[in-house]
Amino acid sequence: MGFFGLFGKSSDAKRSQESTRRQKPSASGRIAARMLQAAGTGRLESTWLTTPQTADAIIYQDWGSTVARSRQMANDADHFKKFIQLCRDNVAGPTGFKFSAAIKDADGKLDLLASKAIEAAWLEFSFPGNYEISGTMSRSDAERLAITSAAQDGECIGIIRTGRSVGPWGIAVQMVDPVLLDHRQYEPLTNGNVIRHGIEFDSFNRPVNYWFKNYDERLVGYVTHSGREYNVVPARDVVHWFIPEMVGQKRGLPWARTALWRGRMLSAFEDAAITNARVGAAKMGFFRDPDGDDFDEDELPMDAEAGVFENIGNREMANWNPQFPDQMTESFMRSMLRSLAAGMGVSYHNLANDLTSVNFSSIRQGALDEREVWKGLQESFSLRWCWPIYERWLERALLAQSIRVNDKPLKFERVEKYKQVTFRGRRWAWIDPSSEQSANERAVGQAFTSRSRVIEDLGNDPQDVWEEMERENAELKLRGITPSAPAGTAPAPTEDSKQIPAQDQKDADA
Repeated sequence: MGFFGLFGKSSDAKRSQESTRRQKPSASGRIAARMLQAAGTGRLESTWLTTPQTADAIIYQDWGSTVARSRQMANDADHFKKFIQLCRDNVAGPTGFKFSAAIKDADGKLDLLASKAIEAAWLEFSFPGNYEISGTMSRSDAERLAITSAAQDGECIGIIRTGRSVGPWGIAVQMVDPVLLDHRQYEPLTNGNVIRHGIEFDSFNRPVNYWFKNYDERLVGYVTHSGREYNVVPARDVVHWFIPEMVGQKRGLPWARTALWRGRMLSAFEDAAITNARVGAAKMGFFRDPDGDDFDEDELPMDAEAGVFENIGNREMANWNPQFPDQMTESFMRSMLRSLAAGMGVSYHNLANDLTSVNFSSIRQGALDEREVWKGLQESFSLRWCWPIYERWLERALLAQSIRVNDKPLKFERVEKYKQVTFRGRRWAWIDPSSEQSANERAVGQAFTSRSRVIEDLGNDPQDVWEEMERENAELKLRGITPSAPAGTAPAPTEDSKQIPAQDQKDADA
């Protein structure tokens, strides 16, 4: 059956199903139905799918509405806005991904000059006006925007533009709204390739071209039209990052999609509770005229204003005693927010800003679990976003002879050598830094880890740290400053403070 057969059955298929329903199920079939409770088809399961959906079917049917609702929740709902912020701050960090080069020669010796030259050039490229094509964003701004798009829409897309007109380096990144890829564009091509959700694939399911809708950004909501046109961009020039969660998945889905429905209901509940509390606090009471004098409807005050006693005339008033939100609201909200946090993959206390019921052990375990999620996202993003952009930039910069050492350009034929670089995501301070530091000292002392690994876990480059220490020690020595030893450690012995041990002194006297 073709793809579109998933959305409509033929008459033959319907007759076959009707025939199957008329057949009496076998004993083995009845046993299987009892054994697999989740396969039940009773009244309570009437809205539950019974046919497995492929990744293509899910994207085709539900991508548009799910992304639209995710965007609305990110703009309107407090907890979803907080979730987007957590993703942006923990994956990209406040300054984007840290870049470090450790260029080594064939004999394994560090080429420090080339490393520093590449780092300096990449830093310059990262400034506003260079990295992003509009000139309004730095590299860190663009990376944070990419993570925001991925969390909200399920994917982020950029186009690598080259040429003299795009910027001083002849290369820049153009951020693209994922909506410009038509998720319902699904057709075969005469060259044997197929288009799935706006992306052209070859027979091995490798992206070949991206078909972006050529819409005027002034058309609110990206209004479609009959004469649709596309801008076809080679896949080599496109960086497209999402987290694949199904075999054959070609587009990403919003990260918080399982929490969208509950989050919307909870937001509406909070709005109703706040409105009820406000009206209940504002309405002090009601008067009824015993003489039966009526007021015109236009004369009846209906605004909720604090301290108002309203005269409603000759009207019968039902009892109204607003007591909501009550004492159970807080526990109910906590339960709902825990479900939201589970669907979003973040800690409840971070999402809800609630530290009232946590202790050191629980908050530490929760932080460790959550940080592993952030690290996994950082690794995927660095490989599929940062690396492709760096490789294209490096080729362009070497060809233009823009990276120099002692006024000599680095050679293009060594381009593979100059790819020995790393992108590091942000790292986090420990809840109990003293205990963690002591554990690191013991691990290094017993050769369970290295100083370099500890420094990297803190989000720093070991070479940078050691060079900074070297410069600092030289500056202190030049100024005649002797730093005091940290508390709990013995100061380094000097020549004047060294004493001959007692046994050695006896031997010397003899």
